[in-house]
Amino acid sequence: MKNKILLLIPLLLFAFWSASLQAAVWKSQNNWSKTWETKYQNWVANNWKPNFFMNPNNQKYYRIPHDCADAIYLMRLVFSYENKLPFVINNANRPGKLLSNKMKQWDHLSEPQRIRQFMLYINDRVGTRSLAKDTYPIPLSQIRAGDLYVEPGSHSYQIIGITDTGITVIMSSTTPASPKMMIKLYAYPFFIPKDKKNMTDGYRRFKWPRNILKPMNKQPGFSAEQYAIAAKTEYNYVAFTDIIAKKLRRRPEPIGEKTKRVLLGLCAFAKERVNYVNDGLKYLHKLRSTRGRGARYCMNAQEYDYYSTPSRDKRLKRYFQEVLNIAYSGGVIKEGKITPQLMARAIFHDDVPPEIEQALDQHCRIAAYPDDDRKYINLRQLWESIAKGKISSDPHAPYQNRWGLTEKPYVKQCRTF
Repeated sequence: MKNKILLLIPLLLFAFWSASLQAAVWKSQNNWSKTWETKYQNWVANNWKPNFFMNPNNQKYYRIPHDCADAIYLMRLVFSYENKLPFVINNANRPGKLLSNKMKQWDHLSEPQRIRQFMLYINDRVGTRSLAKDTYPIPLSQIRAGDLYVEPGSHSYQIIGITDTGITVIMSSTTPASPKMMIKLYAYPFFIPKDKKNMTDGYRRFKWPRNILKPMNKQPGFSAEQYAIAAKTEYNYVAFTDIIAKKLRRRPEPIGEKTKRVLLGLCAFAKERVNYVNDGLKYLHKLRSTRGRGARYCMNAQEYDYYSTPSRDKRLKRYFQEVLNIAYSGGVIKEGKITPQLMARAIFHDDVPPEIEQALDQHCRIAAYPDDDRKYINLRQLWESIAKGKISSDPHAPYQNRWGLTEKPYVKQCRTF
């Protein structure tokens, strides 16, 4: 009897080993439904934080690299994993094929390792353009935490909440993909849906796995109204977002509150540019200080695309222009207290009293000097450089030209793409 048991042990070990080799990333035990979608919305609102991938207390996700589209997919992936729901998206590299939690190429790893490898694998195969295939446009009145906004080829945002006044709480990551904090704003995504024909942009929601291969207009809750509304406003950002606010709000937003919000958003947008510029300068320094075969003076096309900022700079300029419109929408300002609306107006003046300049400094210090953390510019100084066309989007330009801190124009020595 003892010999028979001994003979069975290798067989049992082989069976166990064989089963482990067939391990999916995780096994689905639940299915997406309206109830689970609501749970997802609540989870995003309460748990999806800017430091989600920078929290050492959660080693499974700690320091996972991400860009704007990666972060959106990972938001859905993490919830699916933690609640044993299926995660299925289109394989952008192989049309008609799918990527899912059933994949088994990491079955030799432990579950935490499988999750990390799956996340990295997904990151390498998704982008702002692939989001159009895995999501569908929704009615503006139905925007909830867990939804997203995408501008294919440019940027995307996670929507993590809605304020009482109907303002979206958004979070976003940046390119290039790297471990970092995400950026949180109380603002609308600074785009307007324009792709009325193909409906690849705009406010969207993930398809359920069982519907992944169905076209957008066959998804439950599909709506093309946002494209018609945007066209009706002649793609005016303020008019369009005011319509969203009216659809989502539980109370009106006073002009003072609105002005304060857009000023905070503008400051965050400007500070976000600091990261883009500094990342590009660091990478350029690395290229130029490398010795041997890898040494280069100029970036290649892919690197240039990563570190240049033309589309972001255009959005920043438009944001300033919208702040200008809001600043003067409240009529005459009484003398005395420095209000958000007075500060907003001061941004667009060449000379302002010292006390207002100081208030602008305190409101938003933009670290435009990477070699001196004691020096900074404020929003008024940044707008002056933008309005005069002095800032450069070229990642080869020195920081003085990137921020318009010099009257000397940048002379290009490298190819632009």
